[in-house]
Amino acid sequence: MKSRLFAAALTLVAVASPTLAQAQRAPQPVVLVRAGNLFDSEAGRMVGPRDILIRGERIAEVGEALATPEGATTIDLRRCSVIPGLIDAHTHLLLEQKGGEGLSDVAARDHVVQGDVYRALTAAGRAREYVEAGFTTVRDLGNSGRFLDLVLERAIDDGRLVGPRIYASGPGLAPAGGQMEPMPNDPHDLVNGEYRIVTGVEDARAAVREAIARGAEVIKMYPEATPQRTRLSVEEIRAIVSEASRHGVPVAAHATSDASIREAVEAGVTSIEHAYDVSDETLQLMARKGVWLAPTDPSLEMALEFTRSWPQQPPREEVEGHLQGGRDRLMRARRAGVRIALGSDLYFPYGPGRGAGSRATLDGYVEAGLTPTQALQSATWEAGRLLGDDGLGVVRPRAFADLVAVEGDPTEGLSPLRAPRTVIKGGRVVAGEIDACALD
Repeated sequence: MKSRLFAAALTLVAVASPTLAQAQRAPQPVVLVRAGNLFDSEAGRMVGPRDILIRGERIAEVGEALATPEGATTIDLRRCSVIPGLIDAHTHLLLEQKGGEGLSDVAARDHVVQGDVYRALTAAGRAREYVEAGFTTVRDLGNSGRFLDLVLERAIDDGRLVGPRIYASGPGLAPAGGQMEPMPNDPHDLVNGEYRIVTGVEDARAAVREAIARGAEVIKMYPEATPQRTRLSVEEIRAIVSEASRHGVPVAAHATSDASIREAVEAGVTSIEHAYDVSDETLQLMARKGVWLAPTDPSLEMALEFTRSWPQQPPREEVEGHLQGGRDRLMRARRAGVRIALGSDLYFPYGPGRGAGSRATLDGYVEAGLTPTQALQSATWEAGRLLGDDGLGVVRPRAFADLVAVEGDPTEGLSPLRAPRTVIKGGRVVAGEIDACALD
């Protein structure tokens, strides 16, 4: 009986194999995009009209007046400028913290009241907001329950949801208490529901392996975890970076004080998130070691939007004064030679949406003193290099076919980014209109 079943199974495989082989050899969709003006993100300049030939989800060729291959679909964007799909290197798709809430309140709502399913469904809506704003890739850094970010990533990759390409971390590796306010009682184990608490050097290494085994593409760690006073030891920080490096995975460090930033940089992290209080000496160390900074500072417009719900809205001058420290830090980092990658860190309610918040963060960078071109590079070329994928943030052969069409020249001012006309991710139009920029 077993031999007959085995023979039947072999027959089915033999019959199915040609079908599988034919599917694997099926021609990839071919698309020719005609751009009126193309942004070279590496050089930091517009290079004029270009044609972009796409096969499947990758760019095959970029040139002038390319011939249209037989059977190709043509997307006419000659009335618009085309930039690489934008990248936000610090997002929290699964988190929203309302005014007056502590993170323990948020966790209680997410874990006990609403649950994982509701939380993931809400995140799916935020994911769509990113691509509608021209952000085709994000790096999601924790505060996402027990790997809900990786579940969301899979649903988008499988085509179940419309959203950006996600590089996710899973729960951040943190000292005791995580970022929760001190809680004498935690009956629902909220801390461990949001963070992976590290309890020693070997446990730090094990935590890295656990995250990678679940599918994490980046390790998020908290050398410090304000408002908690707890900190990872220098040995634990080094163990996390060492183990991640063994597996070829970058490390993002949430660090706000100069001491914790320096410890993380000396350990060899890939990026520092926030760096609110950082000395020029530490910035110079970051530059020498090639560590990126993700400055998570809002624009003035965002800050004013946040304060509108306060019982008493502060004067505009007071809001601007509060933002000045972050602006100064960004420009000190730029002068020191630190590489800058866009990170919005938006997790408060923001009327225009999450993707619009990422774009507005770029406005904040310009308000601080970056040129529009430098701000654009932080969300394309630099962010792609930070994520460690040569296919991101550029328009060139073998890169992902992620393109955004806007009216006007975004290197002269970022206002064109406010209304993307066409958004292409992996060779497919995912937002806007196909013919929005066609010549009459």
